[in-house]
Amino acid sequence: LDTVPRTEWKTLLWVLCHCHSVLQERRKYGAIGWTVPYEFNQSDLNACALFLQNHLLDMDAKKAKDVTWSTVRYMISEIQYGGRITDDWDRRQMNTFAEKFFAQPSLVVGNSLHEGYPIPTGNDVNIYRNAIENDLPDVDSPEVFGLNLNADLQFRESQAAEVFDTIMETQPKGGGGGSGKSREDIVTEMCIDLLSKLPHDFSKEDLRSGLNRMGVYKPINICYKQEVDVLLRSLQVVRKTLKDLQLAIAGTIVMSDTLADALNAMFVAKVPSAWLKNAWFSPTVSLWYTILLARYEQLDKWLRHGRPKSFWLPGFANGQGFLTALLQEVTRSRDKWALDDVVMYTEVTKFEESDLREPPSEGIYCHGLYLEGCSWNKKEMTLVDSPPKMLVTPLPVLFVTGVLKSQKKVEYMTYECPVYFRFDARKRGMTAAQPNFMFAPDLKTNEPPSKWILRGVALLTYPGD
Repeated sequence: LDTVPRTEWKTLLWVLCHCHSVLQERRKYGAIGWTVPYEFNQSDLNACALFLQNHLLDMDAKKAKDVTWSTVRYMISEIQYGGRITDDWDRRQMNTFAEKFFAQPSLVVGNSLHEGYPIPTGNDVNIYRNAIENDLPDVDSPEVFGLNLNADLQFRESQAAEVFDTIMETQPKGGGGGSGKSREDIVTEMCIDLLSKLPHDFSKEDLRSGLNRMGVYKPINICYKQEVDVLLRSLQVVRKTLKDLQLAIAGTIVMSDTLADALNAMFVAKVPSAWLKNAWFSPTVSLWYTILLARYEQLDKWLRHGRPKSFWLPGFANGQGFLTALLQEVTRSRDKWALDDVVMYTEVTKFEESDLREPPSEGIYCHGLYLEGCSWNKKEMTLVDSPPKMLVTPLPVLFVTGVLKSQKKVEYMTYECPVYFRFDARKRGMTAAQPNFMFAPDLKTNEPPSKWILRGVALLTYPGD
């Protein structure tokens, strides 16, 4: 504490330690805390403390009056901690924390970092020890970390789910005893039930005539054909697995590793790994199968009746490709527009999917998105805090179109909200290892966007787990 003679040193060191604790503790809340659970550790804290020490000593030598906050924030958020961060949305969150903690208000005597977390002042080390032991709450609220109170419920649910998953995976997998059904009997019944609900493949003739009617070379229709190809592969894998599994259980064919995996997974209501390959993730086989049927239904109605009034966005295997096709289509419909100059424009409507009577004249309507970390006020048409015990809330129909960069202007504050699909169990992420990011619409907010950044607010294409 006596290393630097300036008065700012002790306060900044306290603020840095508090910030380090917040960054570490957010990891326990999963994807809403950090998209990637970074290993922030003591070496990061020591490096930042050393930088602050050198910076203040340099200020003292130059007789500088004020801390150069922009330098402090950049070194801490972009260099020291930011050196570990691989996700762009996590980097935005780290920069927001730096702007919150490392600013002039932190040096005001009597100020606090959060309600119940005062910044002590003084030269005696016992003042700071006493503050840690007596002044801080025994239990930290999620709001200290910038999160909504519901984040704690989400954390408890995640812990409970992990315990139950472990119990299910470690229970005996032998045959049933007494009059109870064996594992093989249960899975056989599931196979018969799922096969009875599985739709037939699309007819090549129906596809050809439908695409000719809609326009084969329109960008969105090209995307439609790609979506059908992806869905057909999933249908074929599911159909083969369900049929072969019945034969393997009956002893007609050899139980391969793939079929054994499917048997074990379906018995505990999980999705076989063969189904998840090049497809979407779901925590249970029933939810995965429901999405499969819903995807087929959307594409089948699209083929028979033309484009839907509103697109069910979770039903696309390549949502980014679909939205890029939309921008191409809008660009082609306008004279002298270049695709490189066109950006996406989004607006949340007051409609639910059932309220729509016709599609927009340009652009698309899409639905099926859920807000995590906050909710949407349809009366005020803005983001608001989530009600208690509401982990996710549905977003009304979203209007999406393309506009020129020079024309994209709004007269209200917006929060750039990432939309996440779910290709794997980790829920979020935009890196090559976690390719779940789709796009980022602008949502209206009456409060500073920094609030929703720290809340970890995102749009999901699934209603939680």
